[in-house]
Amino acid sequence: MSRSRSEAAFLNDRRTKQEMIWRVDALFAFADSIEAKVTAAREKTEKLRQSILAKAFSGQLVETEAEIARREGRDYETAEVLLERIKAEKGIKDKKK
Repeated sequence: MSRSRSEAAFLNDRRTKQEMIWRVDALFAFADSIEAKVTAAREKTEKLRQSILAKAFSGQLVETEAEIARREGRDYETAEVLLERIKAEKGIKDKKK
């Protein structure tokens, strides 16, 4: 009897160890899949960040002052026109002195 009990205990212990190994392997595989998803998400967010920065610097994320002025029905002058007007006004003031 003791022999069959020890054999049963050995087999049960062996099955338990095998089950534990399978579970640990499954958990490692799950952890690897999570790591791969995190890496992919980081790559996507970096690409998105670069895309947002590119659009921001090219003025595609917000309305320009000219667009806002047109929508509000008011005049808008470019920086070049404004500078020329300031220079002209300054010239008039200098001539009056």
